[in-house]
Amino acid sequence: MIVDGKLIAHDIKTRLKGVTSERDPRLSLGIVVTHETPAIRQFAALKESFGKSIGVITEILKLGPFEQKNEHLLQLIMHSTRKFDGIVLQLPIAATFLLDNILNIFPLTHDVDVLGNTAYQQFKEGNLPFLPPVVGAFAEILSRSQIKLAGKKVLVVGEGRLVGGPAAIWARRLGAIVTVATRETSNLATLTQQAELIILGAGSPGLLKPDMIQDGVIILDAGSGEVAGVVQGDADQSCAEKSALFTPTPGGVGPITVAKLFENLVALREITHPRPL
Repeated sequence: MIVDGKLIAHDIKTRLKGVTSERDPRLSLGIVVTHETPAIRQFAALKESFGKSIGVITEILKLGPFEQKNEHLLQLIMHSTRKFDGIVLQLPIAATFLLDNILNIFPLTHDVDVLGNTAYQQFKEGNLPFLPPVVGAFAEILSRSQIKLAGKKVLVVGEGRLVGGPAAIWARRLGAIVTVATRETSNLATLTQQAELIILGAGSPGLLKPDMIQDGVIILDAGSGEVAGVVQGDADQSCAEKSALFTPTPGGVGPITVAKLFENLVALREITHPRPL
């Protein structure tokens, strides 16, 4: 089955509209962009469009060409905490910035992406009341198909902060037998052929081919990269023919991830500004 991420995201959007319409003042989200590529423009625009469609004040915040030092980015993030309920740092950031320094100070109170070190540590320890958006998208997809992770052989390809890292933590927490493949992994084809469920977050278009998987595998593809300016996933689209469940790119995990980000925004606002009984 090919997952229709846009349809699932629409369901979540309808539910969120009912929640955000009751909010006064309106919820707000700032999306920080340090530089632009076709993929970054697309992802930021998707978030802005989704937010506005549910009544959330959403603004893309750009650094100028002469604001390319860490202190400029830190100042923008900290200033934005006074204006917005949530902040997204659109990755990847420009090479002129030191990401680790940014993540060390990223405010927990506004971290809807679970990107900063404080929020990520809370998630690792099981103390965060919501999931990183992409993991939330995986959970939503599997829940709708009544698929349990306990006991399943799960291969996570990539160990990045947005996909592979949190996905491995989450899958292990749910009882899966998890293997993580990185750039240094030399036997990737062997691992993919053994896996019952594959989570992709390498950012290497077409990395996974049909001859690398078993029939009936579940593929959750959250990897993305650009080929001639077109965003593609880590899985060759023909892998869908052998899969019990397959998320295409575009239109699979991405739209659901955006919707889950706004679910997190609502959850954060409930925590930081609880409504009176």
